[in-house]
Amino acid sequence: MENAKNREQLIRQRIAANIAHYRKLHNMTQSELAEKISYSDKSVSKWERGDGVPDIYVLVTLAELFNVTVDDLVSDNAPLPPPPDQDIEKKRVFILVMSVLLAWLTATVVYTALRVLLPDLTWAWYCFIVAIVATFILCTVFSSLWWGLLPRLLSVSALIWSIAAGIYIIFPLVNMRLIFVVGGVLQLLSILWFTFQGRFRRIEIGLIRGIHRRKH
Repeated sequence: MENAKNREQLIRQRIAANIAHYRKLHNMTQSELAEKISYSDKSVSKWERGDGVPDIYVLVTLAELFNVTVDDLVSDNAPLPPPPDQDIEKKRVFILVMSVLLAWLTATVVYTALRVLLPDLTWAWYCFIVAIVATFILCTVFSSLWWGLLPRLLSVSALIWSIAAGIYIIFPLVNMRLIFVVGGVLQLLSILWFTFQGRFRRIEIGLIRGIHRRKH
């Protein structure tokens, strides 16, 4: 009986050490890992302390995320994958900044061309309004690819209000202020979407887990 308890504790410690190791190797915080697998950061912390063990479905999900096998997560001498680029976040920020600068360079070139070719054109500066919208479109795209929930929400919010402001400025029609009411509704919907997105994913995982258990 005592040997069984010791073996169980040893397995817990191995799994805890391996999860923490692979998480750090992939340059993720506990919160980022929790978001990717639709669990709370408290659960990840508990696993890494050895106070609990994730079920087989979570182990499979973690193995796929870390590009290892389930055996690697429970083994004492798991083979390590190549370490990720430690400067990847700097490169991602650099790509985003360069993309935004390219958008503004394009707007500046178009504005200059319009002012040279059509000097009496009064709306040439609208190019910069388009550049503002393009900036937040790029932020939304890249944050969706690389970053977490808060950067995505901030990028989408900025995009909503930049579009609303751009429409209000470019089309000064009667009652055009109502566009900000539309923006407010979209803002509320985006907040609700990002708030409940994690919960929806947990429900989906629960359903998949239930189907998996019935099959086995």
